[in-house]
Amino acid sequence: MPRQARQTRPQLVCILADTSGSMAGEKARAATQGIREMLMECQARGPAGAERSYFQLLLITFDTAAAIEPLADMMPVRKIDPDRIEITGQGSCTNITAALHLALQRLRPYMDGLQQHPERAEHPLPLVILFSDGEHNDGPPPQSVADEIKALTLDGAPVAIAVAGVAIGAQRPDEKTLGAIASSECYFPITRAPDLTRFISSVGSSGASRPRDIAMAIKHLEI
Repeated sequence: MPRQARQTRPQLVCILADTSGSMAGEKARAATQGIREMLMECQARGPAGAERSYFQLLLITFDTAAAIEPLADMMPVRKIDPDRIEITGQGSCTNITAALHLALQRLRPYMDGLQQHPERAEHPLPLVILFSDGEHNDGPPPQSVADEIKALTLDGAPVAIAVAGVAIGAQRPDEKTLGAIASSECYFPITRAPDLTRFISSVGSSGASRPRDIAMAIKHLEI
């Protein structure tokens, strides 16, 4: 039976957003729009009612350090005002490891809880989305932490990470590192700001649990 989000088994979407200084301007605006559109799409799913969200959002921003957005700390999407979400590029360095560590701290107990969920066989796995436009240049290498996240499983199925490398303007992402962080076929190069918006909104609201389904959602963007 496919894993599908429902009000009794909402999917957790974890967005790890690069807010280093190089993201300022159109990239930050595109990311903001993508998260807002994703929230509105997810809010439209399912029966009416604030308590009947099919999705939850964990939003982590990172530059030199990582922080959880208080408005979106594993919050049901219908309790989040999309207009209050804003991504800026006001940080300095790019510490991807810090963001992954923070996500892992939230995901470990969450996954432990899913093991006991009464609808465990149908419950969607969390989906992790990361986007960055630069090199990881602060903190230890991120690969081992990414591997720990992808090693979290439910009935043998792993948590998936979808990654966008944002190559807009002069700044270029470290595609080798970002590609290694991503699950198989789940790395996506971005060369236009509207495509970043589409990546976040479409993949984040796809409801996909498996890497291959995420890969299909990425391919269907037709960019």
